[in-house]
Amino acid sequence: MAIDGMGWDWSYMANEEDHALVADGKDPTEFALMANIENKEEKEVVDGKLARLLKSSKDLENNIESQRSDKVKEGVGYTTVPPAAADLYLSPKKDLSWTGLPEFVDDTVTD
Repeated sequence: MAIDGMGWDWSYMANEEDHALVADGKDPTEFALMANIENKEEKEVVDGKLARLLKSSKDLENNIESQRSDKVKEGVGYTTVPPAAADLYLSPKKDLSWTGLPEFVDDTVTD
């Protein structure tokens, strides 16, 4: 290969054959078969990954379904919560006068 002052000199290749065309002319079926084999192998790999993904997804759905309560499975959609007992509410001011401590003694006089 020779280089002229402005760039590459490709004139020496004028008489040589086009190697890409020669390679395609020799055994195009061999190259096509090799590509087909590679595509089949890739397809098998992708199919295997897809099958594992679908199995994992199904296993996850089964796991979630098994953890749901019976009422949700029946379609009720909520669980009932019993009301709180009225006696359990705390008074606004705690009555600690029974402790005998002077700060908790109630000095209010009622008539």
